[in-house]
Amino acid sequence: MANLSFILGIIGNVISILLFASPIFSFVSRKTFCGMIKKKSTGDYKGEPYITTLLSTSLWTLYGIINPDGLLVMTVNGAGAILQLIYVILFLVYAPKDTKVKAAKLVGVVNVGVLGTVTAVTLFAVHKNTRLTFVGILCTALTIGMYASPLSAMVPNAVGLFLGSAQLILYVTYKNKPVSTNPSEAIEEEEEEEEEGGSAHPGRRGIEMNSSLVNV
Repeated sequence: MANLSFILGIIGNVISILLFASPIFSFVSRKTFCGMIKKKSTGDYKGEPYITTLLSTSLWTLYGIINPDGLLVMTVNGAGAILQLIYVILFLVYAPKDTKVKAAKLVGVVNVGVLGTVTAVTLFAVHKNTRLTFVGILCTALTIGMYASPLSAMVPNAVGLFLGSAQLILYVTYKNKPVSTNPSEAIEEEEEEEEEGGSAHPGRRGIEMNSSLVNV
């Protein structure tokens, strides 16, 4: 069973490395980093996916280093981190000036600041017995966040759908109910109601009669 797990791990590593290397060579799309180098332009490329993937692979590499049985995790993610670093460097070289500045700032915050902070906290602030759990939770949360990121476009639309439906229901409910803004019309409506079902405000009616007698 141990040999089978090791063999399956190697197969998984090979597949993962091929996925990491797919932006270099692609038989399906011509939009590869080789084309970027030839054109000396990033074109439609976005730097954020490679920057976040660089952080993810770097953290998983750290996880493999501190894990006594993490050789396969360390090797595949170490190779992935190297490839992602190459992609990020190429993007910074060929990106337009404004995009290059934004991407460089993001690299400084994510791949230097966050990675350096996590590494320092893991090695110097977290107890040795809990380091593996600490880094593993961070790596898992980051990976889930990366896969779930497309949902961020769905959430605002769902909220808008709910609010729009509420507005439509309110409109349908109250669209046929007139709103009177003329005081004389309100008095006439009140008198009609009193004639049909009696006075709804006998006290006020008595006050009005007393005031009329005084005026006489």
